[in-house]
Amino acid sequence: MPSTILLSILTHHGEAADPDLLEWIKSRLDHLVDFGPWTIVILLGMLILAIPLSVVGFYIMQRRHSSSETHPG
Repeated sequence: MPSTILLSILTHHGEAADPDLLEWIKSRLDHLVDFGPWTIVILLGMLILAIPLSVVGFYIMQRRHSSSETHPG
């Protein structure tokens, strides 16, 4: 058992992920989706901003809906 732990430590590399796998994934994505790097940055930025904005929007809608139910008229 201790020898398998030592062998697993020796085979571990310092990167967070396998660089060959990441390069393969990147090349496949570049082949499938022919966007430039700035397009991807803009799309991801819009997605990152849309999530909290939608949460705030739903909160405001729910608050207006609940206040109209408690105070009719």
